Amino acid sequence: MANLKLSLIGAAALGGLILSTDGIAQAPPASGASAATAQFNERIAAYVDVHKKADGIVPSLKRTDDPKEISSREIALGDAIRAARATACPGDIMTPEIAREFRRLIKADYRGRSARERKVFLDEVPHFRPKVNQIYPSSWPLATFPATLLEVLPKLPDILEYRLLSEALIIRDVKANIVVDFILDVY
Repeated sequence: MANLKLSLIGAAALGGLILSTDGIAQAPPASGASAATAQFNERIAAYVDVHKKADGIVPSLKRTDDPKEISSREIALGDAIRAARATACPGDIMTPEIAREFRRLIKADYRGRSARERKVFLDEVPHFRPKVNQIYPSSWPLATFPATLLEVLPKLPDILEYRLLSEALIIRDVKANIVVDFILDVY
């Protein structure tokens, strides 16, 4: 009988999961999450437009096998984006509404891990305090982003990626190697 109750509880918990439009199971959104997600997606699209315009004014690579040339172009692209977003500040893309949703999802994922898994996870993530438009420090590794979170966070365009730091979630421009936006207190 106890096993039947546990099975029913497990089934109810599993039934509480919903499917996103991609068919991926995820936790139910907090109230207002869909409006916040729509606004987040609009702001991401606006950033992509800025990136494309900056990319259009930076000279293309002549050789793709020259690390120095690749690095120079990355820096030039980052400079062009920073110039276009000179007044950018935290929350321009990850508004307080979506930040609350992201924190809820990340904290639930983090707290669902064992103490050992949490320690390994925190040992792997970089320990620096981000700033909008800063270059992602080459001295810090790009820690693996948990697949369980990629399944529940809004999908980003190929030029952007989520990264976790010791105390923050950042959105990083992959081609310009800059921090686009961030939120603190994610664990």
